[in-house]
Amino acid sequence: MNPYIDEDLAALAEHARRFATGRVAPGFLERDKTRVLDRALMREMGEMGFIAPELSEAHGGQGTGALAAGVIHEEIARADLSLSYVNLLASLNGQILAHHGRPEVVAPWLAKLTRGEALFAIALTEPRGGSDAANLRLRIERIGDDYVVNGEKTSISAADQADAAVVFGRTGSIESAAHGVTALLVPMDLPGITRNRFDCHGQRAIGR
Repeated sequence: MNPYIDEDLAALAEHARRFATGRVAPGFLERDKTRVLDRALMREMGEMGFIAPELSEAHGGQGTGALAAGVIHEEIARADLSLSYVNLLASLNGQILAHHGRPEVVAPWLAKLTRGEALFAIALTEPRGGSDAANLRLRIERIGDDYVVNGEKTSISAADQADAAVVFGRTGSIESAAHGVTALLVPMDLPGITRNRFDCHGQRAIGR
């Protein structure tokens, strides 16, 4: 018996399990073969409240807490681990944006995220420093009212199909380590962004 799972969470897990068994599992092999995100299925997950439910209602979620997001993710992953990255990335990016983003900027994106209408990637890993946030080399510079992003990221989950990405980059000096790092929400259709899918199931995004 899991002491962290109460009756409500157990019922939620069962609800998610039925959905995963009936709707997610049947298309697993085809999605694994084509590696194309089923947008209709993602929207269905959003309609059922399965995407970032821990976010507040003001941010498009249900305020159910992180454990609720965890049990849903676990059940989706039983049926299709790759598809469950929709849940994982939504919770990770959703919390970053909800806690640190400017409300007028992130609100429309979070609404799309929780409804299953947008997929977010997280761009942290780089060729030289891996996932060490204190060793980032991608530069973020503010020029007037614009931000210029110049550098390379590697192994970004879902980068080839994401609608936006939370991109971590350096605003300070190399010596400032993690204190000179910030993050931007970057729509992936902006000019200068290129994305390449690798056969090893990793993706690379390059921004200028």
